[in-house]
Amino acid sequence: MNRILTFSVFILLFSAVFAQTKEQAIDYNDKVVADQKKMLILEDFFVTAIINDLGGDTIKLEYEIYCDYLQFTLDKYSKMKKFDSKDTFRKAIIELLTNFQKAATTEYKEMLDIYSIPTEELTDTHFNRWTELSEIVDKKENEYNDAFLEAQKVFAKEYDFSLSE
Repeated sequence: MNRILTFSVFILLFSAVFAQTKEQAIDYNDKVVADQKKMLILEDFFVTAIINDLGGDTIKLEYEIYCDYLQFTLDKYSKMKKFDSKDTFRKAIIELLTNFQKAATTEYKEMLDIYSIPTEELTDTHFNRWTELSEIVDKKENEYNDAFLEAQKVFAKEYDFSLSE
């Protein structure tokens, strides 16, 4: 009987360590979303630099800033302690950042390589590949964002708060 009581106390204490309040969950959600928004803004700066043809140095700088932020934020959440015992929302932002980082270092990197080719050397193959890469990134990132939003909805439901735009 003593073992059962000790085990029960241990479980209660363990659960209490991971128990979070609704207000803590809202605050955590807001911080995660702020990091996600900053990531998307930096990506937009990079893409806009390409669209507006701001030149190779500016585009490379925007790309580096974007990639550095992805790595910094990924490191931040990877080292962060679990928010709760399920840890689903922290894992969701890590997955989102990891996937965006993969797109940055594959598709966006290849787009930069194409962009750096002198204009007179560009072929239809380059233009077609550029279009294909743009579509790939768009599709992947929409899927990544949708998966993150679903995890966020689950998190909000667990802590009984509503998400707003």
